[in-house]
Amino acid sequence: MCIRGESRMENRLYEMTARRCSVRRYTDEHIEDAVIEEIMKAALTAPASFGHHPIEFVVLKDKQTIKAMASCKRLGGSQIIGADAVIVTMGKPDRGEFWIEDSAIASSYILLAAEQYNFGACWVQIRNRIGKRKSSDEEIRELLGVPDAYAV
Repeated sequence: MCIRGESRMENRLYEMTARRCSVRRYTDEHIEDAVIEEIMKAALTAPASFGHHPIEFVVLKDKQTIKAMASCKRLGGSQIIGADAVIVTMGKPDRGEFWIEDSAIASSYILLAAEQYNFGACWVQIRNRIGKRKSSDEEIRELLGVPDAYAV
């Protein structure tokens, strides 16, 4: 292990993770596109099994689309209403058997990057959840025009 700088241990990552909490109510504060780009850069550094990188992202900023997406989950989807941006993480199951874990890791990186920029965030699970008419996955893919090869 290589320790740089002073001998006093400082753990900025721990400090950031300790203060991070899930946010379900939002202010009217706008998230600049440059900040979202930085958050996405962090997400793209997340490790992926076997280096397959089966994860893709869709960033939503349209309030009507966010509201429509909230209704794609029968219970617990409304917590995204009012968010300035929503990042949809999806995987391509045919590119690796661990796409679910890879998606979860990338989502964790997104949460940490949002915290770094002092923006609250919350992970909303939709896998194996029910929408209004179909599964949440199917309804979100229809809403966003996501190809069938991907799972949200």
